[in-house]
Amino acid sequence: MAKPYSASYGSLPFAEQIAFFQRKINLSTEDWTQLFESGHDHAFVVAGANRDDLVTDFRIAIDKAINQGTTLEQFRKDFDQIVTKYGWDYNGGRNWRSKVIYDTNLRTSYAAGRFAQLQAVKNSRPYWQYVHSDAVEHPREYHLAWDGLVLHADDPWWKTHFGPNGWGCQCTVHALNQRDLARLGKTGPDQAPPISTREVTVGTRGAHPRTVTVPDGIDPGFGYAPGATVRPEWLTQRAEEYLSSTATNNTGTWRSLINTTAKDLGRPEKIPLSPLPSMLGEPLTSAMQVHAELVKYLGGESRVFNVKGLPVAVDAATLSRHIDPARAEYLPLLFDMLANPFEIWTNLFQHKDTGYYEMRSSAVKAYDVGRGRGLLLVAQQRSGFFESWTLIPTGVDNYLNKQRKGMLWFGA
Repeated sequence: MAKPYSASYGSLPFAEQIAFFQRKINLSTEDWTQLFESGHDHAFVVAGANRDDLVTDFRIAIDKAINQGTTLEQFRKDFDQIVTKYGWDYNGGRNWRSKVIYDTNLRTSYAAGRFAQLQAVKNSRPYWQYVHSDAVEHPREYHLAWDGLVLHADDPWWKTHFGPNGWGCQCTVHALNQRDLARLGKTGPDQAPPISTREVTVGTRGAHPRTVTVPDGIDPGFGYAPGATVRPEWLTQRAEEYLSSTATNNTGTWRSLINTTAKDLGRPEKIPLSPLPSMLGEPLTSAMQVHAELVKYLGGESRVFNVKGLPVAVDAATLSRHIDPARAEYLPLLFDMLANPFEIWTNLFQHKDTGYYEMRSSAVKAYDVGRGRGLLLVAQQRSGFFESWTLIPTGVDNYLNKQRKGMLWFGA
């Protein structure tokens, strides 16, 4: 029996894949042809899901599959619940349609994360090898012919042939260095195969047919490299954008879509006070000092933390410009909470004007700072990036209750 497919391809979440998927906005559509090829780098759609709330529920189900490694059979339970909830009339049979939604989103987001990884090591591993998967039941002739092909990472061939290259395709790309080429008996990369194309009209049964030029061996809609239109430095840039926006962001323009509260889930009304993990630091006087302190804690300029399975990227240069030096003494608490939070809440937010969606998470913990005083720490992330932290005395229940709402990702 084949091993159940999951997004993580292993036991640990794939941070680049998760971050890529979470940065997308939601779009409602009537046909799969309305958003094509690299447009999927920036938007999440389910063909025929033409209601915002319907798309949102599918988004949550796919996000869970990517983050938690949900199998296809587990996703189908979510699929059935969503279809029943909205009375969605979809094309195709239940097993086929649920598999298409699941496979396409997981495989393309995985490929996009993989593309980012390969770009990051391109200087030391400048060659890419096309690898055909033996797991597919009906291998394509072209894909078999490309198996083992080695080209330079910058070869234009990859713009249209970076897998997956069709419905159900499991082809991948591996990075190689000069020693790897020598082990393969090669002194340099291969010659790229000539690209022949064909014109195909797709979506003829729907309201939005289109005629496209497709390379031979590639299914319509797959002739692109997932993630290639996202700049390699997007991780740092997105972190900077999010952190810069916190000072001016009007929270009233966003509304949360999941309203389950801590009380609904039977969580403690009061967060218990944890002992301080270590001595607090010293107040600092400049952003430069804060930056140096962050580099010490991070072990470098940046780091992706696995916070109970939720990847959170922290960048020293950007974060140091958004931390009051006088409050830098509390940095040890921040990193303790990232390692051992009391709760993590995730929620989907929609912008009231643009209709855009964002996944946000809040980690919560309270500390005993002595003399009967408690300090509440809330760390917030948007689409995988550390955005802000808030330190307030315990007992500010109105603010706290707003953070403890949504899906309970983790609870101690």
